[in-house]
Amino acid sequence: MIGHYLKVAVRQMWKYKSHQVISALCLAVGIICFSYMWMIIAAVNQAYELPDYERRVTLYMVKDNQVTRFLTGNEVLRLQEDLRPMGVKNVSASSYPYDGEVEVIDSEGRMMPYLVSLAYVNAYNFAYLDKTVQGLTRELEPYDVVLSASFARKAFGRENPIGQSLRFGDEATSFKIVGVADDVRPGTKPVDCYFSMSLNPDVRLFSQIHVILPENLDYETFRQHVEQWVWQSDDGQYTILPGRISDGDMDRKLAQGLALLIASLILLSGMINFLKFVIQTFFNRQRELVLRKCMGSGLKGLYGLLASEVFLMMTLAFFLSLFLTEVVFALLKDRLPADFPILPIGEVYLIQCGVYVGILVVGLLAACFPMMRLKRSTLYAFLQSTRRKHTFRNWMIAVQLFISMFFLGGLIVINMLWDEIIFDGYLPLSRAEQSRVVVLPVNSRYMERNIGAVLDEVRRMPEVDRVTYTNISSSIADFSLIDYPRRDGGKSFAVMQNGSPDYFAFFNIPMEGKLVSPDAGHQVYVSRRFKQLLDEEGYDGTVCLGDVDYQVAGVYEALFAEVEQKNYVGSVFFPSVTAKSYYILVDEHTSVREFQERLLQLCRKFIPETLPVDIHLLPDDDETKAAIGMMQMALTALVVVSLLLVVLSIYSSISLDTQGRRKEVAIRKINGARPVNIFFLFAKVYLYIFAVTYVLACCLIYIVGIHIAGQFGSMRSWQWPVLLFVLITLLLAAVSGYKIWQVMRLNPAEVIKNNE
Repeated sequence: MIGHYLKVAVRQMWKYKSHQVISALCLAVGIICFSYMWMIIAAVNQAYELPDYERRVTLYMVKDNQVTRFLTGNEVLRLQEDLRPMGVKNVSASSYPYDGEVEVIDSEGRMMPYLVSLAYVNAYNFAYLDKTVQGLTRELEPYDVVLSASFARKAFGRENPIGQSLRFGDEATSFKIVGVADDVRPGTKPVDCYFSMSLNPDVRLFSQIHVILPENLDYETFRQHVEQWVWQSDDGQYTILPGRISDGDMDRKLAQGLALLIASLILLSGMINFLKFVIQTFFNRQRELVLRKCMGSGLKGLYGLLASEVFLMMTLAFFLSLFLTEVVFALLKDRLPADFPILPIGEVYLIQCGVYVGILVVGLLAACFPMMRLKRSTLYAFLQSTRRKHTFRNWMIAVQLFISMFFLGGLIVINMLWDEIIFDGYLPLSRAEQSRVVVLPVNSRYMERNIGAVLDEVRRMPEVDRVTYTNISSSIADFSLIDYPRRDGGKSFAVMQNGSPDYFAFFNIPMEGKLVSPDAGHQVYVSRRFKQLLDEEGYDGTVCLGDVDYQVAGVYEALFAEVEQKNYVGSVFFPSVTAKSYYILVDEHTSVREFQERLLQLCRKFIPETLPVDIHLLPDDDETKAAIGMMQMALTALVVVSLLLVVLSIYSSISLDTQGRRKEVAIRKINGARPVNIFFLFAKVYLYIFAVTYVLACCLIYIVGIHIAGQFGSMRSWQWPVLLFVLITLLLAAVSGYKIWQVMRLNPAEVIKNNE
């Protein structure tokens, strides 16, 4: 009988094959979204699964009511001695990880340069983070270094690096590799090299100070005692503010729960769409059900029909999710750096299997409800009840429509906010011109030493139009500020950039003033917005920035991609001979991709293969904007999938309704019903659903948006609810209008003649 049930299920699915395939695809996307989010959350939680978690405390250094205090290595040792009478034996200290360049000396004496993430730590930091360090049995000496396991494999392969040497930056002294540490747990920034805290004991580097309280010391007693301390240092007094790591668990779990809920909405919508369609078509198969019951088939047999279709559909969606996962991982490997951490595909498959089993169980349980309905009613009552309104179906459509409106409205609001605070920058170059600007960053000492030779070759290339450079990152997440003391005693801040004075001509930025030499001292260019403030305060040709007076050499409109923000008074540009990034404009008749390959080959004449040469285009120069762009694409994909599910759901419902009620429409038309009456006969319930879900979705979007970004004007704008209303209205009209128009033009005589 199982084979018979499966054969009937395949025939039924083939009858609606287009709808079923699209539903399976949407359900597969839901499985992938939920699985990925589940695994990411599990990976982040691993960073908090440490021994004695409840007794772990972070010590914040406070001065002038601001948590900005950094300790020196000597002060860390002093703090450790002061805490020992309370039973705290050790203090974990580490600096923020930052990028640097090291040269590894292998067993053959070759110098191999690498760009790494490094930090300064004491030996107890490894024990605090529950890391195993192979080879380390003592406190770190000044010229000791510990490598991460991943970097040790990258630099030395299978060879044991302990006892080998490396050089850091311009240091002539070699550092001895004394250990190999486990890689950091997922959810934290990776570190390749750990240098000793005692290397620079008087430099203020250490801001991450942690302790583990002994079992006989409770947190409140420790906090009350430590907060009474007043430390005297060479730059004044400061206090210590302790905080338990576990105190932030509630916010973290709330954020994770919200992320998991959003990821599960697509999966939920896909399941609702499929189950609603299967159950509705099951009840519409009246003649088949009547014949089966008349021939002695019980509820178990009818359940087998429905359960077989659920099983086949869920299995198809599961295999589609595996296929899409392979495609996604292949794309990630091609687009991301080789050392970029990617979720292990084996674990992703295991989670997808678990999700498949879960939705299969839910689907089989949901298939029991139609059987319970059949069991409680007679066959005649069942046939009559199929003509009633589909309450369950309408509720499910409402849930799906609400999810889609929430996603679509959220995407509209997020894009408006991003345009307001990120993408609404000053862009004097056209998109075509931006796509022809190649960026060559100076990201290593080898590049810095050889950039002159590289640029000489570049400037001789006939396809190169012009070249300029800047010395400060223009990323929205990593820009520099300089203070401006105002005449009223207050202090304002301006965005700072420096580089070549031909920066303005390169980016087509209007500038009024004189071009000065890059090595000109005490010269500055100011933006027009900043100049307006200077005029209000009695501008006399000079401006004080950072307690230094500068001569204003010119006034420009704004920096390239500068976003006007209320927190800053504008921007300033200092001439400079040093460069962090070079910008090369290629003429419009040259293939930019081919030029990038030629430039890479040129750089490789001077730069070893172990060092990256990150040649990219100007639109990709800001990694934060690039990440936001990828996030926009992901959100757009989720919106498209959720809307597709709603379209399928409403279209299938309208199709089944119009097909099953043709005789009713014919009788109504014979009795004088007008087209508008026929329209409201089918559309009235969907209009009610649309009105209720629209109001609820707008309220939820507004509440969430005000909580997250209420200070921005886009959140309080009337544009996003109107745009959401128009888009959803057009979508529903396009989906349901055609089917309703078809049934409005129905000929009653043909329906009655054909006994429909």
